[in-house]
Amino acid sequence: MSDQLDDEPEWLKFGVAASLSQQYARDQRAFLDLLASMLTQVLPQETEVKYKGGLFSAHKSVHQIRVQLGEWSYTLEDPGRGNLRATRTRIVRGIALKTEEIPVEEWVTALDQEIGERVRKSAAARNALAKFIG
Repeated sequence: MSDQLDDEPEWLKFGVAASLSQQYARDQRAFLDLLASMLTQVLPQETEVKYKGGLFSAHKSVHQIRVQLGEWSYTLEDPGRGNLRATRTRIVRGIALKTEEIPVEEWVTALDQEIGERVRKSAAARNALAKFIG
């Protein structure tokens, strides 16, 4: 029995990037926390999240999200002040060749295609994503 999904929900046809971009425009820090939670459920093997906040801190917030997709590693981080910082690094045979800063919107769009492909193949990924988008 295949996990392949035949009828896509409207939010998937529209694209995950559009919804995420709206979240980002509202509140960058809240977006970072939301995105970390979503990615660890939808792309658990590819996602690494680092938190900030001391041992005795009442609230730990996301400091950095790193997502490994093929030969690219995408990193989104909170520098503490100002806008979030998005980078992508090309990795070949385990060696980082080039890191470049990119706009957050481009970072989100790059993830959109991978996430869309994953949820088309996996009901579990689709349900996890629907919880955040729907």
